[in-house]
Amino acid sequence: MIWYVGDIHGRVDDLAKLDQAAVKAGVDTIVQVGDFGILWPGTQCSIAKYFQKRARQNRPGPRWLTCGGNHDNWDKFFELAAEQGEPDLVELAPGCHYVQRGSVCEIDGISHIFFGGAESIDKHHRTEGKSWWKEETPSYGEFYTFATNLEDKAPEVVVTHEAPTRVPVCKDDRDAAPTPRNLENILKVGEHKPARWYFGHHHILDEWDISGTKFYCCGFHGEHK
Repeated sequence: MIWYVGDIHGRVDDLAKLDQAAVKAGVDTIVQVGDFGILWPGTQCSIAKYFQKRARQNRPGPRWLTCGGNHDNWDKFFELAAEQGEPDLVELAPGCHYVQRGSVCEIDGISHIFFGGAESIDKHHRTEGKSWWKEETPSYGEFYTFATNLEDKAPEVVVTHEAPTRVPVCKDDRDAAPTPRNLENILKVGEHKPARWYFGHHHILDEWDISGTKFYCCGFHGEHK
């Protein structure tokens, strides 16, 4: 069984409740849609410590996979990816991995493609390298990898932090932001239409059926689909 979980923002109490509820429900994997809030600089990360303690105590728990969001420490994610040899799944803590942008993996026999990142509307209040990272916006090469794998590998499920502009998720002008605009363009030019698309970023729990794809916004702080 898979749960798809919204933004966590470093709230370890919400994570712990979800983790423990997942064990009772028989959930094998929790897919987290970014803004996880793990491994921020200059802090004793309570989320990382939770996973480390779970491993030390040999407690049961699902595997956690995150795509990363605009409020995640991309410097650390990329540093760990390089140290580990650029695997598709980068270990952030025991039992917890970041799935690199454009990577396709199978979960419970279902093919998933991951693509994290988005634009922060509050970056002018943040400090680069401490609470904001310019790598929050995917590069051209990463968009290309995502588009190629989406078309060639035809995954059933897409996991992103942001959604394409066709999803009426908010009243803001999302056409001006690179990530939702590029995701929309990739869908327009491609032929593959995924069955399901899970995302976060907008802090609501809702769903839409658009052109044969079911889109789910996964909420935040413990909400899930």
